[in-house]
Amino acid sequence: MLNTNQDLIAFSRKLDRITSIAGNIVGWMLIPMILSLAYEVVARYAFGAPTIWAYDMTFMLYGAFFMLGSSYTLKHKGHIRTDMFYDNWSPKKQALVDLACYLILFYPFVLIFTIVGWEYFYKALTSNERFVSSPWMAITWPFKLTLPLTGFLLFIQGLSEVSKCLVAIRSNEWPLDTTSEGA
Repeated sequence: MLNTNQDLIAFSRKLDRITSIAGNIVGWMLIPMILSLAYEVVARYAFGAPTIWAYDMTFMLYGAFFMLGSSYTLKHKGHIRTDMFYDNWSPKKQALVDLACYLILFYPFVLIFTIVGWEYFYKALTSNERFVSSPWMAITWPFKLTLPLTGFLLFIQGLSEVSKCLVAIRSNEWPLDTTSEGA
């Protein structure tokens, strides 16, 4: 199946494309948030008619964008890393450490996060849960759907990163950077 480095690289690139598409969709979804905020500012200050939904819309969308963008950030190596040691290691040693971290830390977290996120989403969907802290009383399930979706996207990008680690372990070279592809 994925026996050669070329197979692993091709597999990784396919997964990276999925992450890029998801990241670009999330990026474009910033426009409705910005427009709703602009509408709120104009309605509040120009017409003295604030909305009851703008605050809720903002915090729900911002939270969703933050969560859904995490796999895109992983693809582009944007998460925090302690580079003072890591940068001096060979690609093979870097990949071995990364692979161990993915298997021991990343995937257990993603699995738990996805399962718990699905439970939160499912409960919100089936009970018609609403934000009671808001006069708008928006439904919560679209917001909570971002939890299992984020877990799924992180799982996919994690597979891509693990594939890259396996290539680096075998060849002592990281595969060519494809982070700009599709972005």
